[in-house]
Amino acid sequence: MGRGRCRLRGWGYWLRIPERVDTAWTWLERHGRLTVIAMALGSASVAALFLPALAALIAGLVIGGMAVQIRMGRRVARLRAEIDDLLRETGSLRHQKNVLGSGAIEAQTKITEKLMVIPEDKS
Repeated sequence: MGRGRCRLRGWGYWLRIPERVDTAWTWLERHGRLTVIAMALGSASVAALFLPALAALIAGLVIGGMAVQIRMGRRVARLRAEIDDLLRETGSLRHQKNVLGSGAIEAQTKITEKLMVIPEDKS
């Protein structure tokens, strides 16, 4: 085994993690959903040998969980996009308020106050 590149603080001492183990844990963290599905289907196949009803239950839970995850994923993506738009709009309004409050536009408003107001036609 190569030298570990990651150190993990244990119970009062430092623990050196081998690089292969660290890479495997990193992959599992990034592909958590895939890992859970593979483990559930693996346990369902083992359970199919002894208790077919339990295997059907596990498979149904996995398929139902995937369907809910996909459906909720779309909803979450839509809501995140809406939140981003609202945050951009809020930031834009806050910037506009700061510019107006700083007095940078005061000179321009004085120019517009000097312009003559044109009355509307009453015909």
